[in-house]
Amino acid sequence: MSYRFNEYLQHIDFINSVADMDRQLYTRIYDDIRDTLLRRMCSVNETFKKLFKGCCLFGSYSHNTRIIKPKEFDVLFILQIPYSEELYIESDEDRPGFVQLDLDDVMEELYNDGNLSYVYEEFSEYLRDRKTTYLNRTKLQWWIHDIIQKVFEEYGPNVYAGCRQVALEYSKRGVAHTIYGRVNWKCNISIDFVPAISFGKVSWLKRRGYYPFVGCSDEFYAVPKPPTSGPRRTHGSTFLLVNPRAENELLLGKQHLKVAFRLLKSLRDCYELRRLKSYFLATMFLFQVRKRPDTFWEQPISVVFLEMLDVLTDHFQNRELRYFWCPDLNLLDVLKPKEITEYANTLFSVNRTLQTYIKQPNLSFEGCARHFILADSDSDSD
Repeated sequence: MSYRFNEYLQHIDFINSVADMDRQLYTRIYDDIRDTLLRRMCSVNETFKKLFKGCCLFGSYSHNTRIIKPKEFDVLFILQIPYSEELYIESDEDRPGFVQLDLDDVMEELYNDGNLSYVYEEFSEYLRDRKTTYLNRTKLQWWIHDIIQKVFEEYGPNVYAGCRQVALEYSKRGVAHTIYGRVNWKCNISIDFVPAISFGKVSWLKRRGYYPFVGCSDEFYAVPKPPTSGPRRTHGSTFLLVNPRAENELLLGKQHLKVAFRLLKSLRDCYELRRLKSYFLATMFLFQVRKRPDTFWEQPISVVFLEMLDVLTDHFQNRELRYFWCPDLNLLDVLKPKEITEYANTLFSVNRTLQTYIKQPNLSFEGCARHFILADSDSDSD
C-alpha cells in the first residue's frame, strides 16, 4: 500500500473541509433567515401557522459532507395536516417511491370542526384536487409561493441575520422555494426550503420494501417532487416519500465514510460531472452501510475511497442506482442515456488510474490532487 496516497487523500479532504469559522458564520446567518421567514409566513397565513411543525435539515449540510464553503442549505419545513390520522397514504402503483395523499376523511373532520373552518375553506379552495379527494402537489406549491410573496410585500426584503441587515430575494425552483441573501461582497447564502407533509409510518411501508432498517426514524414525509413518468391523470397528486432523519442516523458514526463521500464530491466537481447529484452519492453510501460491517469504514481512507469509487463506477456502467426507500425506483432515470454513458466512461477511466496510486511509492501530491477540485480563495461548492 502507498502510504503517500492515503496521506494525500487526507490532506485533500483537510483542504476542502468546511472551516469551523465559516460553519459558525453561515449557520448563524441561516438560522436567522430561516426563523424570520417562517415566523413571518405564520403571521400572514393562519392555515400555514396551524400546519407548520418545525424544520429538518437534509442533504450535504446535515450529512456533514459539504465541501469548501457552507453557503447552501437544504431544509424541509414540516407541515402536519389536522386530523392527520385520517389522512390515507396510498402507494402510487405507477410510480415507485411516490405516494398520493387522500384527504377525503380529513376534509370531513375539518368540515365538522367549527374551530378549523378556515383550514377547511383554504384546503377546499387552494389545496385539494377539484376532480378527486387528493392533495394537489402543484396547488400546494403555488399556495406556499403566494404566502412567501405576501411576506415580501408586507415586510419587505430585508432581515437581520448574523447581526447585519441582509436583503433577500425569492425564486421558486422545482421542488424548492429558494431564498438568496447577499451579506457582503464575499459572503452570500442560498436556502432551499422544501415543504414536507408529515405522516409517520404507514402499515404498507415494510411490506413494500420501503423500510429496510429496523430501529431508524419512523417519521416519513411526502415532498412535492414531480415524477418523470406515469399516467397524466394522477401526475398532479404524486409526492415523493422521504426520510432524511433516518438517512442521517444511518450515515452517522462510520469512521471514514464521510471523508470518502467528500472526496467523491471533490472528484465529481473536478471532472465537471454536474448531473451526478449529491443524493446519488448519499444513496450509494446508504446501501453500502446496510451491506458492510462497521469495521469496513475503519480501514485506511484510501481503501474506503477506492472501494466506493469502484461501486459508483459500477452503478453507472450498469445504468442503475436504486432509491434507498423503494428499490423499484431507479434514480438514474432522471439522466439522459447519453449522460449516463459519458459519466460511466469518465468514472471508469479515473477509477482505473486512481486504483494504481495505492501501489505507487513515489506518487507526488500534484499527481494525486489533479483529480480533485481544491479550495482556494474563490472556491465554493456543496
